[in-house]
Amino acid sequence: MQVKPIKFPGQENPLKRKRARKIMKKLIPFLLIIGVLFFIAVFLTAKSSSDSVVSYIFSGINLKSNNGLVNVLLLGTAGGNHDGPNLTDTIMVASYNLKTNKLYLISIPRDLWLPEFKAKANAAYQLGLNQNNGLNFTKTIMGNIVGLPIRYGLRVDFKGFVDAINAVGGIDVAVSNSFDDYNYPVTGKEDDLCGYKEKEIDVSADDAVRLNVPIGKMKVFVSPEGSIATDSAKEDLGAKYFTCRYEHIHFDKGINHMDGETALKFVRSRHGTNGEDSDFARSSRQETVINAIRNKILSFDTLTNPQKISDLIKALGKSIDTDISIKDSIEFYKLSKKMEQTKSLVLDDSLRKGLPSGRSSLLVHPSSSDYGGAYVLISQDDDFSLIAGYIKEVFLKDIQNEASSSARTGNK
Repeated sequence: MQVKPIKFPGQENPLKRKRARKIMKKLIPFLLIIGVLFFIAVFLTAKSSSDSVVSYIFSGINLKSNNGLVNVLLLGTAGGNHDGPNLTDTIMVASYNLKTNKLYLISIPRDLWLPEFKAKANAAYQLGLNQNNGLNFTKTIMGNIVGLPIRYGLRVDFKGFVDAINAVGGIDVAVSNSFDDYNYPVTGKEDDLCGYKEKEIDVSADDAVRLNVPIGKMKVFVSPEGSIATDSAKEDLGAKYFTCRYEHIHFDKGINHMDGETALKFVRSRHGTNGEDSDFARSSRQETVINAIRNKILSFDTLTNPQKISDLIKALGKSIDTDISIKDSIEFYKLSKKMEQTKSLVLDDSLRKGLPSGRSSLLVHPSSSDYGGAYVLISQDDDFSLIAGYIKEVFLKDIQNEASSSARTGNK
């Protein structure tokens, strides 16, 4: 079956949501790549003694748009030697309003079930690669979900993030709070059993009460000492059993010079002490790193060093899949200079008001037994029209609110 994008008329602006989890982390590769591509273009043009790029910067915006919106699909993958290197842990649609200069972000959960393909949303890119069309295929799928035509796409893996920072000699990051994280995941050891072995046991009535599991036969993990791990699949308890999967990281308050590996740990840490385990704290750290990357790329040392520019090109070469051309990257750079505000919308199973047919949420979490034991989120209709309709309503309401605000303040 051919997948066709959904389109709807009118201007749209998404709704700001406090629960925009990991938004800043998802923006790191986007802002990094756009900035790097821009400066590559300037460098290459300067070598040919042309002033076309300079004059072009001050011309009008010529990006592909629909109803005043420039829509970009942003994907983040683990890459490298990770299991499922092409699975997209980060899936986001960034929509820039050319009239208001606001960037709107729609986060699509990686566990969203795609009934047509019997797979999660995070597998869409790999499904597309199987047809030699990873990015365009995923753009169409995600465009159908949110009800927006997506004209641009960008996929970056963590290795590109790390290598790019290393290519410019690291970054100076202002750490606001000292903290420790004793449960930071070690790359490559995600499935290490740390000495445990899988074993089938016959759970008696007494064992069922003690272990809080059903009576009967079941498979469990048993440690070398004979202790049973029945809840090891839970992230917060898995660290209790499989300690070899995690490492202790520490950061001191103040200016820290970080290489790529350290910066990635800093922005991805989720179990920090001293209040650094919250979404707010994590977003603040990630914003700090974005600013540090931007400052380093814009620094005189980087811009006047052809070797560093060359190293950036090499570092990012295999870590990027994008249809954003050098010309378009300059347009995005111009937009970034004009951007006034960022709003976000997260698609999840939280309670919402005003949904049609008495629905209380966009997505629901069904029994994992119906999906081969996997955790999934499903839309309450197979064609995602509920999600697309909700986003359209949110966009229109945001426009009305802005119009009312302008009228009250006398703006035209």
